[in-house]
Amino acid sequence: MGLEQKYIKDKGYDVEDDFLEALENIDRALAAHIVIFLEENVFDYKPKSRYPYFLGGLVHYNNEAITFAVQIVKESGNYITLSDLKFISMDYYLDLMLKKKYIKDK
Repeated sequence: MGLEQKYIKDKGYDVEDDFLEALENIDRALAAHIVIFLEENVFDYKPKSRYPYFLGGLVHYNNEAITFAVQIVKESGNYITLSDLKFISMDYYLDLMLKKKYIKDK
């Protein structure tokens, strides 16, 4: 039984299988932290490019900074698709911050 693509019309975003699989392969509490962070911070994001790109993210879990990158694809209008999630090093996250390609915590 494979995963199906999900769409949340009220929020204006899709999530793809790779994104969901990445969440399924980590600790449930950490996955919840990441999802809540994204829910609060990325869904108001208005992408400028139609090409896929990564935005860095940072959550605190068990007194540890967890850095990750979420791949975003702009769909028609301002709808976005979260197509992948990767865990990255702090150095790479800082590089994304310098390039202003990170998710700002509200």
